[in-house]
Amino acid sequence: MQMPLSFAADQRFPEVLNRLKAAWPPREEQHADPLSQLVFMLVSADTPSAIALAAYRRLRSRYHGWPAVRDEAPEVLLRVLRGIDKAVEKAVTLPRLLQEIEDRHGLLELEFLAGWTTQAAREWLEALPGVDAMISTATLNFSTLRKTVLALDPEGARVVRRFGFVAPAAPMSALDRQIMDKIPASWQAKEMSSLYSGIHKLAGTYCHKGRPKCAKCPLNDLCPTSKKASAAILQFPSKSQKAVAATSD
Repeated sequence: MQMPLSFAADQRFPEVLNRLKAAWPPREEQHADPLSQLVFMLVSADTPSAIALAAYRRLRSRYHGWPAVRDEAPEVLLRVLRGIDKAVEKAVTLPRLLQEIEDRHGLLELEFLAGWTTQAAREWLEALPGVDAMISTATLNFSTLRKTVLALDPEGARVVRRFGFVAPAAPMSALDRQIMDKIPASWQAKEMSSLYSGIHKLAGTYCHKGRPKCAKCPLNDLCPTSKKASAAILQFPSKSQKAVAATSD
């Protein structure tokens, strides 16, 4: 009989969160309704924040309600979504996404997910067109649903991999679940959104894709990658140095 796997909480998490909040104090934010958050996450995927926010604001300004976006022609939406990554694909996907929500639920809203478990809500969302793990978890955590789940994209994934919070070869789709097994049981949605925000600040400031700035990172003593990077580097003499040494013997 196969025994279920169990994971111990990582004792670094409370200190990591405290230091991230000290370095980048979280702001009090207004939470959007889940459908609006879902649309924003689809629009902003793989797009710089300023460009994504501008496109989303054009969308809200032009259309008075999501039913109007559902019924819009993709070629018209494309002009509104100009500048974002994969704009053509998203202009096609967005009306389909809204239509499928209405077809499956009967209404164009997502507040019903409040009474669902996080896992069930994720599965429902990730069956929609264009919705991946990042979009679903961000919708559940950042919106008024306030589910206790961590949103992770490749930037955040780099940080948690270097910290050893997840298995080295774990796929992106498994990272948030592995972390959820290790966070303190008392953490709620607020702690998860603060962790997400801090991780992204850390990724952009110190934990770069290339060589990280471990020496300046406020979490360097908690990170095994930092310890490896700061280890003494062995120096081997060049051929000329060897020649000089041999002559002096």
